Amino acid sequence: MSRLIAIDDVDDIAAGAAILGCGGGGDPYVGALMTQQSLRAAGRPVTLVAPADVPDDALVVVIAGIGAPPVLIEKIPNGSESELALRHLERHLGRRADYLMSAEVGGLNSLYPLQVAAKLGLPVVDADGMGRAFPKLEMTSFHIFGIPTTPLALVNERADLVLMQTTSDQQAEHFVKHLAVGMGGIMSSAGFAQSGADVKRAAVPGTLSICQDIGRALRLARQQRQDPFEALLGAMRATEYYRHTHLIFEGKVTDVERRITGRWSMGQARIEGARGVLEVAVQNELLVARLNGRTAAIVPDLVAVLDEDTAQAITAEQLRYGQRVRVLAASVPPIMRSEAALKVWGPQAFGIDEPFVPIEQLVAAAAI
Repeated sequence: MSRLIAIDDVDDIAAGAAILGCGGGGDPYVGALMTQQSLRAAGRPVTLVAPADVPDDALVVVIAGIGAPPVLIEKIPNGSESELALRHLERHLGRRADYLMSAEVGGLNSLYPLQVAAKLGLPVVDADGMGRAFPKLEMTSFHIFGIPTTPLALVNERADLVLMQTTSDQQAEHFVKHLAVGMGGIMSSAGFAQSGADVKRAAVPGTLSICQDIGRALRLARQQRQDPFEALLGAMRATEYYRHTHLIFEGKVTDVERRITGRWSMGQARIEGARGVLEVAVQNELLVARLNGRTAAIVPDLVAVLDEDTAQAITAEQLRYGQRVRVLAASVPPIMRSEAALKVWGPQAFGIDEPFVPIEQLVAAAAI
């Protein structure tokens, strides 16, 4: 099964991806503008293809932005960086990519492959490697199934190019963290080269379609003057992956602390409401929410901060004092809760000294 993604579909995908991205993955507004520009110039839609329909011997390349998301606000990509990275990787591999794919369904990164695909006339696989957004290269389902990050091509806005080959994904993350500083804080990348057979066993399928369905539900609710939160909960609970979706808090943002460390945006937000205080820890993405000191949602499950009127996701770098918000938490695909997966992106991987507890159990215990 496939979908055609046209200009009018991009805002829906961006809106859904901003929620599933847990505040990370880059600015969805920037990603939408870049993708719409490419689609307009190409004069044709992009074909979104289900993993099951990708030939086993096809070459699939993952396109993504890497770096500190706040940098993107002041230094918008010109649109050619990802294409340059892809072409350089293709030269190294000795063959052209047949399909492109997202690394994560988060903000800008969900849309990067669509933007490049529109320019080059390539199809995009309806899948990603996270089912949300994470800050480290090894935090992908590709890594869990033994598909290496490298060779990885990296390009910045000055067309400086680095081709990286490492002995492990952790080494790639280590080098990229330092390269990000020298290359201006934000880079475009092409990597995780894999076959269609690899995609079928290692990717999280259907996530771009889910983003589009969530975004469409929100848009229609607003147009019809219906409750956008009811529409959002209905759309997410209708999916296989995110069916355990709950609004866990509402209130006002009273404090935001952030700092740039390497290629990460670190910090926390404090939200005060009728039920007390919710504190949300950030490392590019929203990782854990604690209500009055007790864990209310924890990585890898989703945490998203939404505008209280529109249900539009607020990215981590857009959180500001005085915003009136509601906080959403949701389950993730089962593949992301396996023992092997939790070693890669569970709480301990972020230095959080507590076990992962699924959101449905936390909600039942707190009667949220």
